[in-house]
Amino acid sequence: MAAKDFKDAHSAETRERTPGETHSDALHTAAAACMAVMRQRLAQLGSALAHQRRMTGLALVVLVLPLAFALFRVTQSAADTSVPTPAPAARGRVEAFLAPEDLNRFYVKDGEVRVDVRQGSASAVLTLDERLQRHVIDKLEAYEVPFGALVAVEPLTGRVLAYVSRSVANPHAGDLARDVSPPAASIFKLVTAAALLEAGVSPGEKTCYHDSLHGIERHHLSDAPKRDDACAGLGEALSNSTNAVFAKLALRHLSPKSLGAMADKFAFGRHVPFDFAWEPSPYRLPEDELEFARAAAGFWHTHLSPLHGATIAASIANKGLMRPPFLVAEIRPKAEGKAPLYRYRPEPGQRVLTPGTAATLGKLMEGTTRYGTAKSAFYDRQGRPFLPDITVSSKTGTLNGQAPYRGYTWWVGYAPVDNPKIAVAALVVNTPKWRIKASYLGREALRVHLRP
Repeated sequence: MAAKDFKDAHSAETRERTPGETHSDALHTAAAACMAVMRQRLAQLGSALAHQRRMTGLALVVLVLPLAFALFRVTQSAADTSVPTPAPAARGRVEAFLAPEDLNRFYVKDGEVRVDVRQGSASAVLTLDERLQRHVIDKLEAYEVPFGALVAVEPLTGRVLAYVSRSVANPHAGDLARDVSPPAASIFKLVTAAALLEAGVSPGEKTCYHDSLHGIERHHLSDAPKRDDACAGLGEALSNSTNAVFAKLALRHLSPKSLGAMADKFAFGRHVPFDFAWEPSPYRLPEDELEFARAAAGFWHTHLSPLHGATIAASIANKGLMRPPFLVAEIRPKAEGKAPLYRYRPEPGQRVLTPGTAATLGKLMEGTTRYGTAKSAFYDRQGRPFLPDITVSSKTGTLNGQAPYRGYTWWVGYAPVDNPKIAVAALVVNTPKWRIKASYLGREALRVHLRP
């Protein structure tokens, strides 16, 4: 190619010569031709280098841009104490055998709740209370609940007693028991109450407030002697879900950092082992005073799955020790003499609260069913208890979403308080026309399990 280039360049410079010009012109022509070739080769080299620089720059953009974006996300999270949602984690081999929807095929054999897996060549032994599981399914279907889920856990062990997900509105809604999209609503007040107790707030200390039944505005955050027409201690505020009291106490005694530390203990934003992949419940605690107060009282910014809600209730019931929940006890081949394919091994719990703080918080939660927001679900109109001689600790949550309307109702609790046997999280998501709330479903779960 070099020879051809030279020839073409020399030919381009050819013209008629006089005899005297022949020798010198020949030298000049040769030199000019060489310079032309050099210029062309340099231009090609420059073009190649420019192309290489463009490709290198593109590669750097491809490599650096995601890192820069990740750094920006981390910086933003640090700024508002958000906790990024990590990748899902599972206990391991269970998901290789069955999926949550397979639980609908459960049956009872030899006193065990089972479901067939691997085209019937093996069976998974489940931890479920079969009577409780069927009762909750029947209730959700009988009342045509648009979206509903309930998870019940044995606090001492983490054994899952009920695991139900049902949707009349959308049969393909997926596993609602693990869905972290619902707002935590006032269930997050349990986290705030625990943080307040550990910050030294006395349960009997009264905080005065005015008209904060449905929301929190800036005027609710400061004392207003002429408008504050009611006062409540922490227990009354928790049982009646008094938003302004929680807003004021959070601003006085907590910060996004300290409340975030308690949320982390309760497993918001972090993994807890389970048989199926389980997304952590995301949350965000803004630095803005009003939005932080709203978050502390359960107004948006925090999310929760029923599985996580049951684990929170169980950890309070279990003297502040959170046991990872488990649903599959064993997977065994149906062929005789074969070793189990999987067997659950007990896992260490994680300390969420001191036993003293857990006991105090559980005591405060008793008011929810005795005189608070869940009283109508646990007492008839004559004041007679539906669960006589059973003391219940619980918390309700209610929050409405628009476009389309969704009425989120939560009930999270455990019983009996003095010797907890079951912890429950019930979620009922209604349309404007509804028939039951989560507190009713929670009561039914306690009744069936504790009164066989």
